[in-house]
Amino acid sequence: MIEIETSDEGRMSFLDVSAFVLFKWNYKILQNFIDIVDQTQKRLLINPQLGKPFTATVRKIVLHKNASFYYEFDENLKKITILLFIDNRCNPKDYLKLL
Repeated sequence: MIEIETSDEGRMSFLDVSAFVLFKWNYKILQNFIDIVDQTQKRLLINPQLGKPFTATVRKIVLHKNASFYYEFDENLKKITILLFIDNRCNPKDYLKLL
């Protein structure tokens, strides 16, 4: 059974992106974003290799044209770790140094 966990940086970046969505749009759009994240996590449980390879160990999934997340899958431990949520409109150098 595969499990999903979120790193501390992943939690903080999720909250940052969520706060921005709520500030820029509204609660309904925020709820839609959260639903997309939940659906994507369920899809990852079925196919952990779903994301596009970013490095040898890290993969990227585009949630929406404005948001993505990076994750690692450890086949031995059967564990997916969400590392970082990003706003795709920002400079990637600002975020990717956190990986």
